[in-house]
Amino acid sequence: MRRATALLGLLAALAFAVPASAQEPDPPPRVALPPAEGEVRPGLGVETSHELGDPLGRPLSGEELDRAVAEVAADIRCPKCQALSIADSGAASAQAMRAEARSLLSQGYTREQVVGYFEQRYGEFVLLEPRARGLNLVVWAAPAGIVLLGGLLVALRVRQRRRSADEGLDAYLRQVEQETAT
Repeated sequence: MRRATALLGLLAALAFAVPASAQEPDPPPRVALPPAEGEVRPGLGVETSHELGDPLGRPLSGEELDRAVAEVAADIRCPKCQALSIADSGAASAQAMRAEARSLLSQGYTREQVVGYFEQRYGEFVLLEPRARGLNLVVWAAPAGIVLLGGLLVALRVRQRRRSADEGLDAYLRQVEQETAT
C-alpha cells in the first residue's frame, strides 16, 4: 500500500513538473533589422499572400488593429505553452505569431483569413476552441452526454428506491390491516 501511494505521489509530481517546464520563458528575442527595400520576409510577403490569397477586408491600424490582434490572439494556442493563447503567453513563438497576425491584419486580411492561415500552418490543434466537426463533435457532445447519462442514472435509482420502499410499506400495511381486522 505504501509503495502504491509513493508511486502515485511520484507520478503526480512528474505530471505537474512536465507542464511547468514548458512555461519557462524563452531567451529574449533577437532584434530584427527592418527589411531592406524590396526584401520579402518569410511569412509576411509573397509566401503569405500565396497561402492566403488576396485580402478580403480593409487594412486596419491604431486601436482597431490592436482590438483585432487581441481577438485573433485569444483564439490561437501557443505552440510552446499549449495551455495558453498567444495573447497570454510570453514565449518568443507566441510573440512572433502575434506580430505575424498584426502584420496580416494591417494588410487587410480578415480575422477568418488570419485564423485559417495559422490553422493551415500549425494544424487544427492551434485553435483553442476546435471546430465542432468530425471527431471533434465527440469532444463537444461528451459533456452533455455525460450530464444526461448521470441524470438518467439518478432518476432510475430514485425510481428503484421508491418502488422498493412502496413494496415494504404495502407489506407492512397489509400486516397492520390483518392485525386490526381480527
